[in-house]
Amino acid sequence: MRHDVIRHAATAFSAAVLAVTIGLTACASDSTTSTSTAAQTHAETSGATGAASAGTSAEAVVTGTIVSSGAYEAMWAWQPGNAADPGTGGVTLTSDKQTYGNIQVLADGSITFSTGAPEISAGQPFTGSGAQVQITGDAPCSFTVDNDVTGSDGTVLHLKGGLTLTGGAFC
Repeated sequence: MRHDVIRHAATAFSAAVLAVTIGLTACASDSTTSTSTAAQTHAETSGATGAASAGTSAEAVVTGTIVSSGAYEAMWAWQPGNAADPGTGGVTLTSDKQTYGNIQVLADGSITFSTGAPEISAGQPFTGSGAQVQITGDAPCSFTVDNDVTGSDGTVLHLKGGLTLTGGAFC
């Protein structure tokens, strides 16, 4: 009977090790993809197009870039597979530093920005106002920013640029 307990514990341990190995392999594959999409982001943004296609006309596509300065200097662009929801859903962006950010701009011009960048993540969310918004239907499908946003800890980040969402359910 004692051998059965040891065998079950060893089997459970082996299964856990296998699950972690598969998870790490998946993460390693994602980081390889992330590196190649970063090169694509840099190529697109330095070519001033900033456009990317999600593959089908039913899916949203986001064009443009946002540049952050002050507390965190980076260039941000949307990548296929990232979220692209106007308004409260926000647009998930990838920076030239391989960090992710999310920007939400509402019809009233209010701005919320958050990021996984460790240098400024403690001050999240960053909020501000004054974005110039173009409404399509009822959705803020295009906007430009040249605004400061302030973190919950008082950190100031300046955002400049614009994004346009096309396709998808709302734009």
